[in-house]
Amino acid sequence: MRKVFLMGLVLLLFVGTASAAATKQKLTAGWDNFGEPLNFAKSSVKWSLSPKRTLSVTFALVGAHPNKLYQVGLTFFCDSFPATFGQFPTVGGGGPCTPSTKQGVTKNFAAVEIGVVTTDMNGKGSFTVVIGPVLDGTYKVEFFVHDGAGCNLNGGGGTNTCWADFRSPGPFGTATTVVVP
Repeated sequence: MRKVFLMGLVLLLFVGTASAAATKQKLTAGWDNFGEPLNFAKSSVKWSLSPKRTLSVTFALVGAHPNKLYQVGLTFFCDSFPATFGQFPTVGGGGPCTPSTKQGVTKNFAAVEIGVVTTDMNGKGSFTVVIGPVLDGTYKVEFFVHDGAGCNLNGGGGTNTCWADFRSPGPFGTATTVVVP
């Protein structure tokens, strides 16, 4: 009986920490692909979901333009989306997801802008954010990096100057599934 209890405890601890394991994904050329430089072999996005329903996301850029700001965010493929994702507002305020065609694929999506990567004089930079708590659900998400900062923000760079130059995974419409229990 004691052996069964210990095995059950070990299994419970393993399952409890398994959800917090980080997933690392390569960044690829973005759906707008306006020619920003990046070392795709060394750049990545890493994410993990905690048992407390927080999503930790780290964008790491290597070989980008030196001393530049790159805005980062999440694209959700959806029919409708809430007004916020964790503590971040949904671009456009939520509701029905917007159809868009990129790379010959049409999908409905919502976007959430979450921060900015600042590169150093060598074109290297990273940004980590903890989002949440996140509402329960299954999310089809693509991580993206804009060529510029202030996109879709009051007083920012606007939508015409901020192209999605890097993303993970890809091509457009390909998503990572994140399940929040």
